[in-house]
Amino acid sequence: MNESSSIKIARLLTVEKKLRDAESQVELEFIFVNELRSIVDYTFAFFLKPSQFRQFKVQSISDLSVIDRTAPTVKFIEDLFKVKGLVDQNETKEIDLNDQAILSNNLNRPENFPNHALIVPIHSRLAGFQGYLLLVNAEKLNDSDKEIISHISSSFGHALNIFMPRGTFGSFIRNILSGWLKWLVIGIVVACMFIPIQMSALAPVEVIAKDAFIVTSPIQGVVEKVLVQTNDKVSKGDNIIKLDDIDHKNRYEIALQELEVAEAELLRNKQSSFSNQADKAKLIELATQVKLKKKELDYAKDVLDYVLIQAEMSGIAIVEDNLDWQGRPVSLGEKIMTIAEPNNIEFLINLQTKDSIVIKKDAPVKIFLDYDPLNSISAKVNRISYKPELTVENILAYKVFASIDENLNEIPRIGLRGSAKIYGEEVSIFYYIFRVPLNITRQFIGF
Repeated sequence: MNESSSIKIARLLTVEKKLRDAESQVELEFIFVNELRSIVDYTFAFFLKPSQFRQFKVQSISDLSVIDRTAPTVKFIEDLFKVKGLVDQNETKEIDLNDQAILSNNLNRPENFPNHALIVPIHSRLAGFQGYLLLVNAEKLNDSDKEIISHISSSFGHALNIFMPRGTFGSFIRNILSGWLKWLVIGIVVACMFIPIQMSALAPVEVIAKDAFIVTSPIQGVVEKVLVQTNDKVSKGDNIIKLDDIDHKNRYEIALQELEVAEAELLRNKQSSFSNQADKAKLIELATQVKLKKKELDYAKDVLDYVLIQAEMSGIAIVEDNLDWQGRPVSLGEKIMTIAEPNNIEFLINLQTKDSIVIKKDAPVKIFLDYDPLNSISAKVNRISYKPELTVENILAYKVFASIDENLNEIPRIGLRGSAKIYGEEVSIFYYIFRVPLNITRQFIGF
């Protein structure tokens, strides 16, 4: 053994001792890519670890303690390891970066970057494949240097065992997915795909009044004042809305005056009809005119009576902002407010068309209101709209109405919102999971 070989062996032992004495994985990786230069001559050394989607990330670089992910050299090395068929987890490979097969992948190679590269896979006894060591040099490495690199890479992989987590969920999964257990797990998963499960859908829900009375305007006019506030208790016969009566009073006064004029004209003609045949002939016409004016007066009085709207049932008033209604013109039959019985409620569920499932009458529903998300209210479906409609949020949805299916100590207040889970028919777990992806795929490919 010559003096040069003895020196290399001594340095090799020194590097291995430093690897054993490393106190962290970061320190271990730094020693690996830097101290190796005392044995083998190279320009750059990179340690790459696998990440998600089978990509490799530069973990350590010789002569650098901090890695800049945006650096051209780092981007080039990571893109290089994306080249199909370039690396092998079980074989050390020597590549020429001037090879046309590599250059054809449109890699942005930095200027003055060396041509020759040696890729060495790193394996750990506990966790298996851990990444690659990439040595870059202007000249090819000799066989002796390759043996040394392979040896020190094996020592580095062994040293990684010290920092491997033991007894973690990740290691448990890796053990399961290895060997014959992998096929057992796959078989169990496939079998579970056929287990029946009840279809369900989530949708927003609102507590609404059931059999509520809609208060509409009985005449055309202008709202003078809404006499109740929202959530006020009202009794049957209470005054709740007052319309402006000026116009209707004037019409009543005019009708009254016209009736008085017609009656006076009829009386005058009755007195003169004894001597005047022309006046006698007009008696029937004038009597008819008086009857007509009486009808007009009665109609004007009825309209005048309608300016004060009364509640036709007892309950609570549900009205928008009172000030918004003040002075607003209303047409005949226009809705102004709602009177509802607070204990007579139901749930309005807006089920989006994209989440729609087969729902039958009396299907079970779980209601989770926002004020009490930990507790649910059992309900059942009463009716479903025939076709979807646009909601306030401009979303196409079916209206599903559900009623309480249990005895509650406290009835939810009208207007409360939350989420509803509607249960449908039983399907397999496979269909439950892949229903939406299958539908999207079918629409995309057109079958």
